[in-house]
Amino acid sequence: MTDATRFQFTNPSVPRAYDEFLVPRLFEPWAALLLDEVGPRPGDCILDVATGPGTVARLAAHRVGPGGRISAADISEPMLDIARSKPRPTSAAPIEYLQSPAAPLAAQSATFDVVLCQQGLQFFPDRTGALRETRRVLKPNGRIGIAVWAEIERNEIFGAYHTALRATMPPELADLMMAPFSWPSGTALKAAAENAGFREIRLKTPSLPMVLEGGLEQAVRAFAATPVSPGVAALGQEVQDTFFARVRREMAPLMNDGKVIGTMTSNIIVATC
Repeated sequence: MTDATRFQFTNPSVPRAYDEFLVPRLFEPWAALLLDEVGPRPGDCILDVATGPGTVARLAAHRVGPGGRISAADISEPMLDIARSKPRPTSAAPIEYLQSPAAPLAAQSATFDVVLCQQGLQFFPDRTGALRETRRVLKPNGRIGIAVWAEIERNEIFGAYHTALRATMPPELADLMMAPFSWPSGTALKAAAENAGFREIRLKTPSLPMVLEGGLEQAVRAFAATPVSPGVAALGQEVQDTFFARVRREMAPLMNDGKVIGTMTSNIIVATC
């Protein structure tokens, strides 16, 4: 089984590439979809867990307006450094960034109207504890919105990276690429929320395209946004060249009008405490 806790954004080069390549093409569209599902209201207090560079937090700040409040937590200081460096959204809620694990959360009980977590739950060492912590910090009848990727076969660009890794790299590097896609199923996600005490749970499994406008070469550069990339960079140049040649080969079927376009699929639950 993949140890998803090893998929960490501690190398400073990875968060920078993540913010450049993945945030605008992948995480911003999915953040908007998650917020549409949860439906935060003007004036809400929101906690964004595993905020990364603050993608969900900034969009949520616009949704709740200046009368709301956003707290955004992450365990990675390099990610938080990027989040804090971004301009504060205008006509939006203030955002407080804090370094904190998901369990325990550095937040008081019964504080938030909404807790969000986009693509973080699968990496937590204590998933059950993290879900219980989200419930603890919610006000009565507060809401959660949680997204975790579906199986890697349903996430084509990362499936291509994984195939290239398996063909050219040590098994532990290929195994690490599976971490974001390690949650067993949407049904298992819903059951975990039920076991943590949530109710009125809605599960959806939507798909969106991920578009790399620069084609195969951008697909090669975007690999730097994954925590697998430092392990590849530590190997010899010939090994790296072989890997990236295989990446181009695996991405080629996703080419359309000069762009790499791959379907991404996520399980999303919305629930009430």
